[in-house]
Amino acid sequence: MKAELPTRKTWLKDEIDQLGRRGALVQLSGGIDSSVVLHLCAQALGPDKVVALYLPDSSTGPETKEFVDAAAQSAGVELIEQSIASAIDAQCPREEITRIIRTYAPEYDPSTHAYSVNASQRMAKRLGALVYQVVIGPRHGQADTVLRVSVEDLRAIIAYQNRKQRTRMTFAYAEAEARNFAVIGASNGDELDTGFVVKYGDDAADICAIGDLAKPEVYALARELGVPEQIIARPPTTDTFALEQTQEDYYYSLPADLLRILGTMSDEELADDAVLTPLLDQAPGWSVASLRQVAVGLRALLRYQRTRSLRLS
Repeated sequence: MKAELPTRKTWLKDEIDQLGRRGALVQLSGGIDSSVVLHLCAQALGPDKVVALYLPDSSTGPETKEFVDAAAQSAGVELIEQSIASAIDAQCPREEITRIIRTYAPEYDPSTHAYSVNASQRMAKRLGALVYQVVIGPRHGQADTVLRVSVEDLRAIIAYQNRKQRTRMTFAYAEAEARNFAVIGASNGDELDTGFVVKYGDDAADICAIGDLAKPEVYALARELGVPEQIIARPPTTDTFALEQTQEDYYYSLPADLLRILGTMSDEELADDAVLTPLLDQAPGWSVASLRQVAVGLRALLRYQRTRSLRLS
């Protein structure tokens, strides 16, 4: 049974106190997860001890600020806005990514077009592997073209995008340390348990306030905390690309609960078809072999993401 709201508030306040911090900083994206964490912190500590940090970049949609303002006003906290576009560009100019995409789509114009990296659900079912593909379309619209890019170029594009999450965390810690605040992460349990995070990016925080909650539980908590309905009704996105993209577009077409089971299975369980076969009821179109391969890949990904600064003991 998950902790009741009063228990969660007490836990959060106690943990911040034990860290020796006098308040909390939350990166605010305008989505459900960060809005829930912001309201939780404001109610646990008091709004005067919480600050919301909004870090848009060149890909951020124009509608996002409306949701950010609604969350900050509802929680009654200070909102700081700072663009990170130039910081990302300083690490790798956008022109370099445009050059890569134009190798496959010469007509691509970043002023009117955008790209995203989506998971191929068809390939995932067939291979049991997370196969990414680059898609393009009108800026802030829907993808209309799939590009067949090389593995090397795909990795370069993904590495460029991962800079965004890591840059956000750099700015978050700089602001938090200047105030002697703790950084409170907004990754939920589904994301943390299924590898849907960037290492040292959105998984990096002093406290993961909702890291034990599945997505439906986050929505229930949002209503209990009084998060504005317009945010609750907003479809979840990755908040990464200047192209429409759902979280399902970016990861396996499998339920988080099933991924969690696969990621924690023992070698003996994975080798037994009788253990995997019942899971096919939750995975239409998949095979036992594909589910087994997903488990192998997911366990390797989680091992990498959760490893921090190994040293010889």
